Amino acid sequence: MSIMMRLLIRLILVLPDLPYPSSARTAVQMIRARTISMYSSVSIGHRVRIHRMFYYPKDISMYLGDGVEIKEDVRVGRDGDAETTGSLIIGKGTLVLSGSRIDCSGDVHIGEESHIGRNCQIISHTHDTSDSTVPVMEAPVRSDPVTIGSDVMIYSDVVILPGVSIGDGAVVAIRSVVTDDVDPYSVVGGIPAKVIGERS
Repeated sequence: MSIMMRLLIRLILVLPDLPYPSSARTAVQMIRARTISMYSSVSIGHRVRIHRMFYYPKDISMYLGDGVEIKEDVRVGRDGDAETTGSLIIGKGTLVLSGSRIDCSGDVHIGEESHIGRNCQIISHTHDTSDSTVPVMEAPVRSDPVTIGSDVMIYSDVVILPGVSIGDGAVVAIRSVVTDDVDPYSVVGGIPAKVIGERS
């Protein structure tokens, strides 16, 4: 792909949404999705909507299922020192709200009809600082995949750490930090997140 084509894609991704009518705004969001699918590493389903200021590096493999919506200022990336590059899979009908950050140093898989709240951080890498003889700025990077099931509600400002698996139907309360796996249909909250209820 030529440099000019890459610049054109970047330009389309940052164009503002049209305020009215809503049909025109939706059309612009769908054009963004079609444009980003020009990268060979990207597969986009039907009726995918991407709002403005979406950042996505072309070296990460990405699949967005039918009806996925990504709101304003969502960024996908990876740690530059990571030895691996993960993939991003988002199942059909899932909504990712504005300001969220998704680290794909390792694989990130989000199921169908799930909700990722505003300013969430999904992190799939960490630095191994256990060896005191290695300066922290030189600590090796370890990648661990993150899996979020279907029908999951993640509220705003949640941080999900590397290696975590969140089961289908789970709920994660606002501003929680998820350090361990979450069972299906459980409700968790706090720092670190603990079980506070369940969906019957």
